[in-house]
Amino acid sequence: MRSARIPFVPTLLAITAFIVACIPLTQSALAAPSTKTIPLSGSAPSAKAAPSAQSAIQITDAAGKPIVLEKIPQRLAVVGRGPQYLLHLLYMFPEGPRRLVGMEQRGRTASDFLSAVAPGIDSKLTLLPNPGPESIAGLHPDLVLMKGSGPDPLSEALFKVGIQTASLSLETPDEYYRDIANLGAILGNPKRAAEIIAFYKKGVTRVEKAMSGLRDEEKPSVLVVMGNIRSGKYAVRVPALAWMQTYQVKAAGGRPVWLEAAEQAGGWAVVNLEQIAAWNPDRLIIIVWYSTNASAFMGWLGADPQWKRIGAVGAGRVSFFPSDFYSWDAPDVRWILGLTWMASLLHPDRLKDYSIEDEVYRFYEELYGLSRETIKTKVLPMVKTDFR
Repeated sequence: MRSARIPFVPTLLAITAFIVACIPLTQSALAAPSTKTIPLSGSAPSAKAAPSAQSAIQITDAAGKPIVLEKIPQRLAVVGRGPQYLLHLLYMFPEGPRRLVGMEQRGRTASDFLSAVAPGIDSKLTLLPNPGPESIAGLHPDLVLMKGSGPDPLSEALFKVGIQTASLSLETPDEYYRDIANLGAILGNPKRAAEIIAFYKKGVTRVEKAMSGLRDEEKPSVLVVMGNIRSGKYAVRVPALAWMQTYQVKAAGGRPVWLEAAEQAGGWAVVNLEQIAAWNPDRLIIIVWYSTNASAFMGWLGADPQWKRIGAVGAGRVSFFPSDFYSWDAPDVRWILGLTWMASLLHPDRLKDYSIEDEVYRFYEELYGLSRETIKTKVLPMVKTDFR
């Protein structure tokens, strides 16, 4: 296994490529990372790192690759697709903010959520989308975190220049548990990882107990679609079979009607109105993608006579997936909020103690150490339920 030490890139060409490819948000981002822990707000999450910085680490990442590190990495970079998913998890650990030295820029910001609540996140060095190995090497990372579960060309390219990478999948609950444990090992804080995993498992167990004894005939048929504009017209797509949205419906006591269509696609699959009419779901749940206006999309549904003949639409049993900074259906850290909401929507009599406000307070207090005042002023105003 090649050493995780990053060689200095001395050539003028490499230095020039790094400067062009990076956007330093502040000059202080070029300095070595502070050794001071940066809590998000209020008190930082509990649990102290157990191993020392000299402890050796051996894990197997989400791509099945063995990771061997001589000591706990002190400089972490996040690159590749969906960097916000990794960042949101990284910041649940007290070590996360001070170990992060740089991240790839995708979308408007690396994370709207962390920009709003995490002091210092906007001073981290950001790389333009699809950075090359030279640009990443300029961050001098001890380890690069990437989202994925298979071979990645960038990971292979980084290995060739002596940079170690670790993949986190973060697509299903079981994968979350494994990836959280691996991240805890990387950060030298397995105790905090255990606390985070326990939080998620407690939420899942709560829903499982609430749905215990539920008969098949008591499970409403549910259709989850993503509404977007396709060729100037509204269209809907259904999620893949193994994706988080499908899991949420099943675990929350619903019957996903789109499973057959999902088996034929590796991602979001476009479905036509005829197919939806044949399914005739009891409940329609919509994810409004970023390019689609929720009110306009709902107005289109309600005005279309064919859609109104769909049972759920005609009966007004249409809901939008909640969101705050990010939608709760995605395989983001908020998936547990989406699961609990789904269970309360489909079976309110089985989850009588559900309160969306209480769920939000509990989530951000326990996982991010945010104060109630911060949650009240910065998070709750962002929460949207049915976009009303």
